[in-house]
Amino acid sequence: MRRPVLLIFVNAMILIVVFALLAQSLVIVQRLAKADKVSGLVEVSRSDKGEWKPLDTDSLIKTGDRVRSGNDGTAEFRWADGTRWKIMPATEIKVGKSTYNMVQKADQSQLQLTTGKVFIRIIKALQPTSKFEVETPTAVAAARGTVFSVEVKNGKTSVAVLKGEVQVSSVGAGDIAKDTLLPGKAAVSTYAGDLHQQNAASELAAFANQTSIVQPDLSAQAKPISGNRILVSGTTEAGNRVTINGKKVRVLGNGQFLYRALAETTSIFKIISTDKHGVRATQVLHCNS
Repeated sequence: MRRPVLLIFVNAMILIVVFALLAQSLVIVQRLAKADKVSGLVEVSRSDKGEWKPLDTDSLIKTGDRVRSGNDGTAEFRWADGTRWKIMPATEIKVGKSTYNMVQKADQSQLQLTTGKVFIRIIKALQPTSKFEVETPTAVAAARGTVFSVEVKNGKTSVAVLKGEVQVSSVGAGDIAKDTLLPGKAAVSTYAGDLHQQNAASELAAFANQTSIVQPDLSAQAKPISGNRILVSGTTEAGNRVTINGKKVRVLGNGQFLYRALAETTSIFKIISTDKHGVRATQVLHCNS
């Protein structure tokens, strides 16, 4: 009798494990990054299998994919939550992890930068259970809602923070050095255990040409509607403050906004979206009814 009972018990435990794994797979979903503004030579290796193919605009990047750019290549990527990251020329990077836990409402994101440079914009404050890291051969940069850059050049890792806060740790054998970088600060890690702040002037100057990362996302259009009115509709980053011709407009949780005006009043609309750091993006629309 013991053998059938033991067999039933083992089968029951296997079923429990299988159901637990299935439940977890339903709770934790993979996030996909959409390729945007691809310029020059940019290639992707799916699931890091070594076969490189040209990366097209609107292509989707998932966990395990590796992307590299030529000496003239750049590409910007965005997740559904609005997080954006842009690789510069001569860069190779892998999406080590990109998941979302629907129960805990937690994001787990990791980019593995082998060489080159990446600019990153995280628009939302991450939950305590969430994590966003950029790992290099000599350091790990962990952010909690910020605008920053990470570069690997000649074996040296450089991290610069424009907005927000980034925790940087050296990696490898030996002692681990840690530091917290605030806005306007930069740090360098040359080898395991080595981490020191440096003059951030040159690193911060590089952000001046990265308006798509520095400024809030903003896209709007205006069109005539019935009743001699004009409808202005658009999207920006959730949590931003939007004004149209100086009037505050409600922004929904998904970043969408609407505004109606009489055609006789105006046909020019100045839209300003301001993020939590006070950085603005501006768009001017002309609409003839």
